This record gives sequence, structure tokens and C-alpha cells, in this order.
Amino acid sequence: MRKLLYFMSLVVTLAGLTSCTKDDDPEPSPVVGRWAIDRAKYSGFTGEFAGNNGREEDLSNSTLTGFSDEFEVKSDNTFVGTQRANGLVADYQGTWVFGSNQLTLKYDNGDEETLEFDNSRTPHKLTGTLIPTSQRFLNAARDTVLVNYNVQLIYAKKN
Repeated sequence: MRKLLYFMSLVVTLAGLTSCTKDDDPEPSPVVGRWAIDRAKYSGFTGEFAGNNGREEDLSNSTLTGFSDEFEVKSDNTFVGTQRANGLVADYQGTWVFGSNQLTLKYDNGDEETLEFDNSRTPHKLTGTLIPTSQRFLNAARDTVLVNYNVQLIYAKKN
């Protein structure tokens, strides 16, 4: 009887110790962290300007480009960021959701943006949707013409 009592005490003690182990913290979303503008990718050019399709422009050096955009995706499903262009500064914030490799930013002003998450390279990348753009270019005949094309902004993870 004494051995049975000793054995039962040991089982209860061990059960109590194992039930007190700390649960593993859930893995944070892969999009949590700091992101900064890295490059712009161009598409949608036609005619003599079609050679610009697929071209990527480095935007990572704001001293050269006059433009920067950095934001932090926080684990509490909020984000904050700052965009700088030609001496102007704009802060922004909102909430986010992530699923199916898509990060959706819901800005406090009501706007919404979806970025495609790419973890196949380091640093990880977020690619924005196509932004229709128009700009005047000099063509081969030395005439200034209005050209329509698309820009995609690509962000790189900083931590």
C-alpha cells in the first residue's frame, strides 16, 4: 500500500510538472517587420518604347531618387509608415491582414492596397499592384509624346 501511495504521488507530481510547461509562442507572420521601397518595375509600354517593359529602377537610395517609403508591419495587425518625396513628408497608418501570400494594407483614410509576398529570395519582397502612369517622352523623331505605361513598386524586408 505504501508503494502504491508513493507511486501515485510521483505520477501526480510529474503530471503537474509537465502541465506547467510554457506553451510555445505562435510563430509571427512572415510579413511582420520593417519594409522599405527597393525598386520600381515598368510594363505596358507600346511601340518604340516597348523596350522599357520589364525594366527595373533602383529606388533604394533616396538621396539619388528624392523618394523614400518605409513602413513597419506590427504583430498587433497594425502598420505605420512614412513617405518622403521632393521635400514633402507624409505619415500613414492602418491595419493589415495576411493570407494566401497577399498582404492587404487598410489605411486609416479608407484606402486599401494589396501587395504580393515573395519569400523565394532574400531579402523577402512585397510587390504592389500595377499603377497606371502617363509621362511625356522624346521619341525617335525628337517629338515629345505622351506615353502610357504601368509601374509596380517593390519593397524589401529590412529585418
